[in-house]
Amino acid sequence: MLRERSRTFSNIDLNFLGTALVIAAIGCMLIYSATYFSDPSLSYLRRQILWMAIGFALMLVFLAIDYHVLFDIAPILYGIGLALLVYLAVFGHQTANMKGWIRIGGSQFQPSEFTKVFTALMLAKFFDSNERAYLNLRSFIQVTLIIGAPVTLILLQPDFGTAASFFPLLAVAMFFGGIRWKVWVVTILIAVLVAGLGWGVMKSYQKERILTYLDSNRDPLGKGYQVMQAKIAIGSGGIHGKGFRNGTQGKLGFIPALRTDFIFSVLGEEWGFIGVMIVLSLYLFLIVQALTFAKHARDRGGTFLVICLISFFIFHVLINVSMQIGVMPTTGIPLPLLSYGGSSTMMFLMAIGLMLNVDMRRFVNE
Repeated sequence: MLRERSRTFSNIDLNFLGTALVIAAIGCMLIYSATYFSDPSLSYLRRQILWMAIGFALMLVFLAIDYHVLFDIAPILYGIGLALLVYLAVFGHQTANMKGWIRIGGSQFQPSEFTKVFTALMLAKFFDSNERAYLNLRSFIQVTLIIGAPVTLILLQPDFGTAASFFPLLAVAMFFGGIRWKVWVVTILIAVLVAGLGWGVMKSYQKERILTYLDSNRDPLGKGYQVMQAKIAIGSGGIHGKGFRNGTQGKLGFIPALRTDFIFSVLGEEWGFIGVMIVLSLYLFLIVQALTFAKHARDRGGTFLVICLISFFIFHVLINVSMQIGVMPTTGIPLPLLSYGGSSTMMFLMAIGLMLNVDMRRFVNE
């Protein structure tokens, strides 16, 4: 038994793991550079390192337990995630216009981040037991409910950015689960209808974000301020950047969310085009390698689990980078393993552990 387990762990893709840890280490460097002048005690950096340590421990847990066992308990984990989201909807306290965090002592965590992983597990379990070439109407409704339940509860917070990050799961289900063209047409029509109705129920500040995205000069000192300053920071970095800790946008306080959603602007200003390309190349390696894991997974459930999890990485990178260069509207989407934040850091490390779990167990005999 021990020999079999040792042989299993020897199959861990160290390049994939090492790349994720390098990205996390770069994140710590950027957080330090973004906050050392305003936080001499380095409390932000120390908290991020603590969260990384906890996330690494969770990664090992989700790596050690066979993902088929996790499929068995996926309904329990998914139920816990939904219960926490219901608790927030009923008893949560508002922070920055949202009820998204649960406080425990002096700390807080965001249940919606962990629910992403639990929903991916639940969806993968569903496809593991569904061998149909195409999803029928009943199966499609089941998939929609699995994804829609947490999305609806997150919209009640309201947190449109986090809710939107679940939609790659629906794309995975439709592309890889098998949807007939008629269902595609109906889905697109429903999406257009929901978008129209959604505009009517959006709050004024959310509408303003979209309008400012379409015209950043609409409110240069308000909603469009951070994007304009981020673009200035990234552009001023040039090819080589200004150097570590030599960025001026953060020091002078031009970008409020510098250590969190706008950490990419620190990268662009201090590390320049070369640094940006290095970090984006590291993300690309993770994505390509994860798709390789999915291709060679031993079963359908493993394939879907990896694709669901890597879709989170792809979505977060695309949206976060796009919003900082003015291509997408500003929203609270962190950059994976780079942005400051405990819940998102732990969630992405858990996802890394699960993807490695699927890959290394393709070598295990039944």
